[in-house]
Amino acid sequence: MRQFLALFKRDISIFYKSKSIFILAIIFFLLVTVMLPIGIGPDLKILRSISPGLVWIAFLLSTLLNMPLLFTDDFKDGSLDVIIIESDNPILSILSKILSFWTAVILPIILFIPIAGVMLNLGFDQTSEIIILLLISSPYIILVSAIGSAITIKTINSGLLITSLITPFYIPILIIGTLPFINNDFINFDFVRSAMLLTAASLLSMVILPYFIIYILRINTD
Repeated sequence: MRQFLALFKRDISIFYKSKSIFILAIIFFLLVTVMLPIGIGPDLKILRSISPGLVWIAFLLSTLLNMPLLFTDDFKDGSLDVIIIESDNPILSILSKILSFWTAVILPIILFIPIAGVMLNLGFDQTSEIIILLLISSPYIILVSAIGSAITIKTINSGLLITSLITPFYIPILIIGTLPFINNDFINFDFVRSAMLLTAASLLSMVILPYFIIYILRINTD
C-alpha cells in the first residue's frame, strides 16, 4: 500500500506540474461540445435529443487525447521498469497510475460536464444521469485505453494509433450509456439497467485488464 500511495503522489505531482495536460483536455472537451451544436443548427429539440451522445463522444475523445501520457514518460526515462516491470506488486502499480490519471485528467473533465449540459440544452436530470454513467464507466474507459497506450509505447505520436485501436471497444459502452436517453416505443432501456451494465463492465475490466497491460508492457520493454 505504501508503494501504491507513493506512486500515486508522484504521478499526481508530475501531472499538475505540467498543467497543460488537464487544461488541454478540458478545452478540447468544451470545444467539441460548442462546435457540434453549431453544425447541427438552431433546432433545440433535435439538439436535446442527441446531446447525451455528443457529451459521451466528447468525453471519450478527450480521454484518448491524453492516453499517450500514461506510460510514455516513464518508458523514456527508464522508470517504467522499476515502477511496474520489477515491482513486487505490479497490479497495484498499474491501478495507482490509473487512479492518478483519473484524478488529474478524467475528474476535471467530468466537473465541466454541467457547463456542456447548459450549452447543449440538457436538463438537470439528464446532466446528472450522464455524469453518473460516465463516473461508473470511467474505469473501463481508462483501462481499455491503457492497453492501447501500452501497445504503442514505442511509437512516436501514438495518439491517432491509440484512437484507431481503442475506438471499437468504446462502441458498446457508448450505446449502453446513451440508450436511457432515447425515447421511442421499441427501446425501453432505463437508467438503472444502463448503470448496472456499465458497473459490471468496469468491475470486470478492473479484475482482468491490469494483467493484460502488465503482459504487454513487459513484452514492449524487453
